[in-house]
Amino acid sequence: MPTPTESLTAAYLNCKDRNCSKEQLINFLDRAKTQWTGNEGMQATIKFLESQI
Repeated sequence: MPTPTESLTAAYLNCKDRNCSKEQLINFLDRAKTQWTGNEGMQATIKFLESQI
């Protein structure tokens, strides 16, 4: 079973592979930020993914 970090990263990469727009990627990560409020590990992953947009 994948970890939450692996699942988030896979979902992000899947969206990128399907040529999601920059706005869609940003909205996806904004929702993830809200979902993972208080989890510093996930927030770090989200910040890293944001840098890849």
